[in-house]
Amino acid sequence: MRTIRGFLELIGVLVVLVAGYWIWYANWGPNPNDRIGTTVAEVLPPAFKNWGCGKLSARFAAEAPSVCSPAASPTSPPATPNAAPGEPASPGGGRL
Repeated sequence: MRTIRGFLELIGVLVVLVAGYWIWYANWGPNPNDRIGTTVAEVLPPAFKNWGCGKLSARFAAEAPSVCSPAASPTSPPATPNAAPGEPASPGGGRL
């Protein structure tokens, strides 16, 4: 029981540290392309990522991190370079 409790406490501390860093980075971080901040953004749930990206975009209008661009969104559909406009993509994504 003691080991499980210690493990859960460690997980809790790590969650608080990551969330705290993200909040600091989004609100007060001096560099929009901070390596740790962008790495954290890649694994955050969309609601937290969108909040932070909104803050970063407001602070660094022209320099918003690439992880905040719509192309970096995991929910955006993949590009299909071989499909003509208006033509549905092939099931393999245009690859042979």
